[in-house]
Amino acid sequence: MKRFVWSILAWILATAAFGHEGHQPLPTRGVQVDLAKGRISLSRAARDLIDVQTAEVERREGTEHLRAYATLVAPWTKYAVVTSRLSGRVISLRVRPGELVEVGQVLAELDSLDLHTLRFDYQKAQNDIDVSGKILEGLEPAAKTGAVSGQRLLETQLTHQQNLNMLRVLQSKAAALGVAEEILTANQEQPLRLPVQSPVRGVVVHSDLAVGKFVEPTEHLMDIVDLSTVWVKIGVLERDWHRVATGQSVRLSLSGLHGQVFETKIDKLGLMLDPLTHQSIAWAEVHNSGNLPVFRPGMNGQAELNWRTDKAVLSVPSAAVQSDGAERYVLVEESGLKEGSEYQKVAVVIGRQSAGRVEILAGKVLPGDRVVTRGGHQLSSLFFLGVLRIGPETARTIGLKVEPVSEHVVEHIQNFDGGVDVSADRRTTASTQLGGKLQNILVDRGQSVQAGDILAEIASFELRDIQLALLRAHLDGAMWRDTLVRRLAAGDSVPRRTILETEGQVKTFDTLVASLRQKLLMLGITASQMDDLLKTGRIIDALPVCAPISGAVVGFDRMLGQVVRADEALFEIHDMSRVSVQVFVGERDSALVKVGQTSRIRLVAYPELETEGTVTRIGPVVGVDSRTHAAWIEFPSPPSVLLQHNMAARVTLTTDRPSPTLAIPLNAIVRDGLRSFVFVRKADGTFDRRRIELGRADDRLVEVKSGLQHGESVATSGVAQIQTAFAAVR
Repeated sequence: MKRFVWSILAWILATAAFGHEGHQPLPTRGVQVDLAKGRISLSRAARDLIDVQTAEVERREGTEHLRAYATLVAPWTKYAVVTSRLSGRVISLRVRPGELVEVGQVLAELDSLDLHTLRFDYQKAQNDIDVSGKILEGLEPAAKTGAVSGQRLLETQLTHQQNLNMLRVLQSKAAALGVAEEILTANQEQPLRLPVQSPVRGVVVHSDLAVGKFVEPTEHLMDIVDLSTVWVKIGVLERDWHRVATGQSVRLSLSGLHGQVFETKIDKLGLMLDPLTHQSIAWAEVHNSGNLPVFRPGMNGQAELNWRTDKAVLSVPSAAVQSDGAERYVLVEESGLKEGSEYQKVAVVIGRQSAGRVEILAGKVLPGDRVVTRGGHQLSSLFFLGVLRIGPETARTIGLKVEPVSEHVVEHIQNFDGGVDVSADRRTTASTQLGGKLQNILVDRGQSVQAGDILAEIASFELRDIQLALLRAHLDGAMWRDTLVRRLAAGDSVPRRTILETEGQVKTFDTLVASLRQKLLMLGITASQMDDLLKTGRIIDALPVCAPISGAVVGFDRMLGQVVRADEALFEIHDMSRVSVQVFVGERDSALVKVGQTSRIRLVAYPELETEGTVTRIGPVVGVDSRTHAAWIEFPSPPSVLLQHNMAARVTLTTDRPSPTLAIPLNAIVRDGLRSFVFVRKADGTFDRRRIELGRADDRLVEVKSGLQHGESVATSGVAQIQTAFAAVR
C-alpha cells in the first residue's frame, strides 16, 4: 500500500512539474501550481494522499539559549575546616557526620598537656603575687622607720611587679586561646578539658576524630558546610563568552536529580580564563530549604543559559520552514475546505531555533495563520525555478550584503597568535607573612578591592606570641622606668652602678618594644590596634591579608579553618584597567616587528570585535627552545568588552601598504577544490557563480587578477548560503 501511495504522489508531482514560470496554473489530478504567485491548490484526495498537516503561527517571547557544564560548590564562607587551638588527646566526641551544628557548639573535647601547663603557670603566678604582695606589705612600714633599707624595698617592689606582669600576660594568652579564667583557677585535681568548637553553622560532612587520637593544632579534624546556599559554577567556553551576561536566567539539570529542572540566574562573571580548558566561569546560586538538602556540593550537571530578546516574536514548528538552499519560506494555508485546500509560499526571515521551534523575524505571516508542517517537503519540490534569485526576506535571513568591485590597498601583513596579558605589575597574589589558620574571608568572587583592603584574616600562633612578647616587654619596660624613678629619688643610698644597670634595662626594653611594634606593623597590625593591646591586654585575634594592589579578586580556592603556610598565595588579583596582547614572534620574522607598528586585534571570545593596537614593547631575548621572542601590543583605548587574562587573540601586523589594486573582501570567495569563485548579481537581480583568478591577500581583502570588472556587484556576506542554493538549482 505504501509503495502505491508514493507512486501516485510521484505521478502527481511529476505532472505538476510541467508547469513553468509565466504560465497559468495547469490542472492535474487534484493539483494546481502557480509558480509565479507561489500558490498550490490541492484537492481533498491529493491532500489526504500527501497527508498534509498544519500548525498555527504563535506569538512567543523571544529567547536565546546556551548550554554549559555545571558543578555545585560550597561558598567560601560556608565551608569550614575544624582544628584545635592546642595539641592534645581526644577524650570525647559530641557529634557525628551528618548532624547539624551551631556556631560555637562543642564538637569534641581534648585532654591537653599545654592547657595543664597554662593552668599551672597561671596558678603559680597567682601564688607568687600573693607571696610578694604580703612581703611588700610587711616591708613598707619597716622601710619608713629605717629598719629595712630602701634598696631592699625597691627590689621587693620590682619582684611584685614582675609577678603582676606575668599574670597579665598569662591572662591575655588564655583569652587568645578561648580558655575561661574559671578553668585556670580550678583545682589541679579537677579534670581539665579543651573544647573543640564549630566555627560556622552547618552540617558535619567529614570527621577524622576518634576517642584516644592525638591531634596537633595544624591537623584537619572535621569539615562543616552550611548548605543553605550553594554556588553553581558554570564553565563557559571562550568562543561563547560574548553570549553571557549577569541577570541571565539559568535552567539547571543535575545528574543526581534526574528529570528535575531548577531555575536560577547568573549573578557574577569570572575574570580569568583558564589557559588549558579555554573556559571562564559564570556563577549562579541555588538555595536549600528544610533539613534534607537537595543541592549538595560536588553535584554536576548541565546549565542552560537563557536570555530574552527585546520583544515577542512569531514562532512556528521547525518542520514548517522549507529551504531551497538560500531562501527560507513557509507554506501558509489560505483555505482549508472539505473539497480542497490552497497553500501560499511565503518567504520569511528566521531567527533562533530551539525546542523544535523557529522564530520568524520577518515575512507576511500573522499570528493565527496555519503553516504546513507535514507534506511540505513534497509540495516544495513544485517550486523549482532553475535560477538563483534571492528575495528581500531571504537576504535578511542570510545576512546578504552586495558590494561593487573597486580598488583597495591590499596590505603586506604578518599574522601572530597571542593572548590577552595583564602585566606583572598589575597581576599579583595576596598572601600571609605568617602561617596559621584561615579565620575569616571578607571578599567575594570578582569583587573590586583597593590596595590595602583586608581580604581575609589568619589566626596565627606566631602572631599571638609576638603580641605577648610585646605586652610583656611593654610591662617590664614600664616597671623598670618606675624603678629608675624610685632609685633616682633614693639619692646616695643607691649605688651609681645600680642606677646605670637600671637605665640599661629601660633602654633594652624600649628597644625591644620598638622592634616588636615595627614587626607587627610590617605584618599589617595598625598602631591604634597595638596601643589598644598595650592598654587593655586584649590580643588581636587574626593577622590581616591585605590587597597589594587595586584590582579585582579573580582567584581563590581555600576554605575557612584551613591551615596555610607563610607566603602561600591565597588570592589572585588583577588590575584590568590597562591590558595588552602578548604575541610570540618567530626568529625569522623578527625584523618585521617594530615598536610603534599598527595592528588589528581579533578575540576568540568576541568574534564580532575587531580593534586596533600598537606595538609598544619587544622582548630582547630569543628563546633557546622556541626560537621566538615576545612582543606586546597595547590598545589605544580599552575595548568595551570584559577582557580576561589568557583570552586568545589573533594579531595582524601591517608591514607594507602598496598601491591600490582591484580587490574584493575575503568573505566573497567560494572555493571548489583549487578554483575560486564569486557570486555576481546581474541586472535582473539573479546571481551567477563566476570563476576568478586571485593574487595576494591580507586579513580583509584579496587581489583579483582576472574574472571581474570594476563596478560589478558581488556578494560579500551570506555567501555560504548562496553556494548551497546554487547547488540546489544547478
